[in-house]
Amino acid sequence: MHTTIQGMETQNETYTLPLLTPFLRDEIIFAMEDQESLYFLDLKTGRLVQSDEIDEEEQEDFSDRFLPVPDWEPADGFRMMDKFSNLVRNPLYREKLQNALQAGKGVFRRFKDILCEQPALERQWFAFKDLEMERKVLTWYKSNNGAIQLKGLEPEPEELTDDILQEDFVLYTETTGESRQELEELKQSLLEEMQGSGITQKKSSHLIRSRLESAADLEFVYARTQGGELAGFIAYRLLSVDTAEILFFGNRPDFRGLGLFRHLFDAFTRKVSRKGILFLVVNLAGEAITLDKLFSQMEGTIITKQVLISTENWNSSQTSSDLAYL
Repeated sequence: MHTTIQGMETQNETYTLPLLTPFLRDEIIFAMEDQESLYFLDLKTGRLVQSDEIDEEEQEDFSDRFLPVPDWEPADGFRMMDKFSNLVRNPLYREKLQNALQAGKGVFRRFKDILCEQPALERQWFAFKDLEMERKVLTWYKSNNGAIQLKGLEPEPEELTDDILQEDFVLYTETTGESRQELEELKQSLLEEMQGSGITQKKSSHLIRSRLESAADLEFVYARTQGGELAGFIAYRLLSVDTAEILFFGNRPDFRGLGLFRHLFDAFTRKVSRKGILFLVVNLAGEAITLDKLFSQMEGTIITKQVLISTENWNSSQTSSDLAYL
């Protein structure tokens, strides 16, 4: 790629890189993805032009005035899709996307079809893609000595926001009779799933069932898709006038790894705080124990711990003592 130095002088004019505004950035991204035409940034006008729009007179100072947009080939798009698929936290869709990328002909179409199955994931893909393309443009611009001209560009986003979830899920904080039946069915389905997922998950499900059975006046905060499908919930009860306890929570398999729990938890905390709740007790069991990292960021305090111990391991590792039978 030809590199144009900012302030390049010709016999008649001095050309500089234009201010990289959000509008110009988006135009460059569009040009990069257009595989049918060849685009250049006209340093004189600050606009993008196609190669066949450059007349003979303009050709005279072509190398100084016209800067080709960044290269973007199908292979670049494939690498970006591969990178995204590795970041997908939902194991079902991560595997689907990775299998699609290994399927040979029609990769791009299959990849997009899978994303269409899950609107929230599709929105995450578009946000990820926009961010990656923007970074590509910024790197290209800086490499062509345009760092000074980046001043007017809006800040580069650091991560995907909750706006994606807000557009794809509707949150509910009040439970109707029909919704309660659906919630009970999903709750039982998740507990049964835990039963078949190894000893730790199995014992965790027993513990959760015991808590739920002893809980009176169980309440829910839950999420539905825009199409009305129940996606996930938080089940809780009030322990006292200022404390609520989360007993169980979960999402359907298709909606895991999207950040839905955090979205639900935020709605839950705002709801109960309006009722005067000052403290939350969150029960973490099984795979959910990893969420302690989320709550530690909020200066959460561990108030209880439960440890699953094998009697066989204990007995085989400890010296027998008559005191053990007292």
